[in-house]
Amino acid sequence: MKVALFSGAGAVKCAASTYTSVLKSGLEKAGHQVLLVTADPAIDDCFAQDGKVYCPAKMTPSLYGMSVRTSLLGPMEELLNNFRPDIVHIVTLDEMGLAGLKYAQRRRLPLVTTIHNLHDALEGYGINKAYDNLAKMKVRSTVRKIVTESDVVCSPSGQTAGLLQELDIPCDLQRSPYCIDLENFHPAEATEQTRKRLNLPEDATCYIFAGRLLDDCGLDELLEAWNASVPAIDNLHLIVAGSGADAAFFAEKVKMLSLSYQVTFVGELSQHDLNDCFSCCRAFVSASRSSAVKASPLEAQAAGLPVILQKDSANAELVRDGVNGFTYDTPAQFGEKLHMMAELDPEGEVLLRKLVRKSAINLSDKNLAAVMADTYETAKHRHKESLRDE
Repeated sequence: MKVALFSGAGAVKCAASTYTSVLKSGLEKAGHQVLLVTADPAIDDCFAQDGKVYCPAKMTPSLYGMSVRTSLLGPMEELLNNFRPDIVHIVTLDEMGLAGLKYAQRRRLPLVTTIHNLHDALEGYGINKAYDNLAKMKVRSTVRKIVTESDVVCSPSGQTAGLLQELDIPCDLQRSPYCIDLENFHPAEATEQTRKRLNLPEDATCYIFAGRLLDDCGLDELLEAWNASVPAIDNLHLIVAGSGADAAFFAEKVKMLSLSYQVTFVGELSQHDLNDCFSCCRAFVSASRSSAVKASPLEAQAAGLPVILQKDSANAELVRDGVNGFTYDTPAQFGEKLHMMAELDPEGEVLLRKLVRKSAINLSDKNLAAVMADTYETAKHRHKESLRDE
């Protein structure tokens, strides 16, 4: 099968780009051909390279920080025609997603859409009220067009269906898995060399948050919860890995709360370094209440690291208490989980890490590809039926 994937996330490290990379890998391993159509703000012309079509984009305040320049997409169509896809799969509900919809309609191809994040449709761009109202209207129109014209719509998050109802967008949504790169995220040995290389505290029990440092990542709330539940005399330390538009704000927040001696920002890490960092920490922690499934908690679990997550988040649905992590509701409960993990003896930590890794072993590119290949067949059947009804 030939699959054309449309993602406007470009090279931004986020759930959509991780999903796209893992799906492409799994499909190709299964013998399918995949062409990824994506955005790049550093170019002025469309071109194809290494199984990808790169399209010019402009910087915007949207979730992915860019939007494809639709007036320059002419060459994209020719590159797609040369590939001759059997199906179109939209991964981001933006201008790039619209380009995928229009191509599928022109070529009368079956269309699958995966919904990862409805932040821009629900919240806007966070500029000002008037601008956000206009942005939300535009994004909601885009979401509605893509969703209503798709043969199959799926989402890894159990909260997406309710959000679509809130937006008054009718949709027969099906759940699909969110999988990760198990080859790069796996249990590793924690060593003093790793701690020194990553500039981690040598004598503290470390916890880690990893993700894009944006206003909705929950780091603000995490720092507040940490400040409320971790006394200064406790030898606990928070590692923050990632970059983003609000990184400076969070660094200032740490200073304001007088947590500089308890919190270290290590910046954006490569997959290899992030996996090593997981090996040196006791748990992955987050206060995010996001309705979108995030990659980092699952990558931590693949590395054998238990998670401590806010119970209202989409990822919390994937937590089995005491098996691959814990959920909490209040700062006091958060503190209890932190101290419980800090008091684990070496044998208990090894056992828990084995359980956590085992819980993530099925989150492979192979399994995601198998599920989506079945989804593509369903879409092809529905599309054929819809053409027959015309």
